[in-house]
Amino acid sequence: MVTGIQNLYDQRARIVEQMKSVALNAAKEGRAMSTEENQTWSKMEADEAALTATIQANEKAEALEARAAAQHFAGRDITNPNADKGAEMDYRSAYTKFLRGGNTNLTNEERNILRKEAEKRGTSNQVVGTDSLGGYLVPDLWQPEIERAMLDYSGILQACRILRTEAGQKLYWPTEDDTSTAAVAIAEAAQFTVQDLTFGTKELDAYKVGSLMKVSYELLQDNAYNVEAEMRNAFAPRFGRKLNTDCTTGSGSGAPNGVVTASTLGKTAASATAVTVGEIIDLKHSIDPAYRNGPNFGFMFNDAVLAYLKKLQVGTSDARPLWQPSYAAGQPDTIDGSRYWINQAMDSSINASSKLILCGDFSKYIVRIAQDMIIARRDELYSEYGLVGFQAWMRFDGELVNTAAVKHLITAAS
Repeated sequence: MVTGIQNLYDQRARIVEQMKSVALNAAKEGRAMSTEENQTWSKMEADEAALTATIQANEKAEALEARAAAQHFAGRDITNPNADKGAEMDYRSAYTKFLRGGNTNLTNEERNILRKEAEKRGTSNQVVGTDSLGGYLVPDLWQPEIERAMLDYSGILQACRILRTEAGQKLYWPTEDDTSTAAVAIAEAAQFTVQDLTFGTKELDAYKVGSLMKVSYELLQDNAYNVEAEMRNAFAPRFGRKLNTDCTTGSGSGAPNGVVTASTLGKTAASATAVTVGEIIDLKHSIDPAYRNGPNFGFMFNDAVLAYLKKLQVGTSDARPLWQPSYAAGQPDTIDGSRYWINQAMDSSINASSKLILCGDFSKYIVRIAQDMIIARRDELYSEYGLVGFQAWMRFDGELVNTAAVKHLITAAS
């Protein structure tokens, strides 16, 4: 797989070099790109974006498969390696029968399998014996694909720290920023100066969000209809978009405190309609080096803003692009040497007072997910139309536990 991905990197590298050539010709002559040059650039940019999307999809798939495998075997009893796997397959089989025909389609043994798994995962209060009142947690074997789809639609999930809990009670997370405190000189036999750590707390709740889809009786009775795949394909992107929006721009009042909302000011652009390289570098260096050295440090912005940044040059005498693509598998593209994440819930156009770019250590933003996704079958709700309703819900919250670690660039007010 690495060899195949590297071939994609090589193809993209050739396109990027051609893009640089077009931009440099205009820059060296001190002029804007011509209409023909812009058309050429746009065509190459589209090709580069397509290759980038393919590379990212392949690398995400590999990473999630590796993580799923690690989680799958982490708690397995090595003396009986097939026992848990068999139980997982039994649960999956019973769950699929539940989706196709409801609780009345299950044997007593299959109902017990679903109930026991719910009790093991701490969700027995979500499980009931009638179709109209409750649902079941999706099988463990679904989770990697659900997470993969949610990641595709959630820039913040790709960058943040994810905290999973079995229950949804309030959590109080300690906060502390000691980057400005240094030791002090002390004379011989003199008293030490007290330098206490100042702690605060951030509250993490579990806000419930849900979605509903309808499926005809005929489709559910047709064994060729892959009910598992359809549930994943329908619900995962919906929840990915919702989580991303809430954890990006949520108000923090009755909803997650979005990372944009919670971030602090790092740089104000001089213009309401443009951003300069110098301002982006100022934003980056408004973050303490203690956070800039972290593995989750980088930029975050909308894909439309990335297109704008790709055309920025470092300077007239040094026409290196601010954006530097990766030429090697496993290495991210960078802005001024730092990786970045695309977040479609952020501002897509450069307007007055737009928090356009985030920069910081995104491990300081925590997304708390309580349990996993639950799906309930609703037989009566749409029965007169020959349809079965499926409701899915999950609970999550998000909070920036250290506001000094993530800052934003905002455009001028006018």
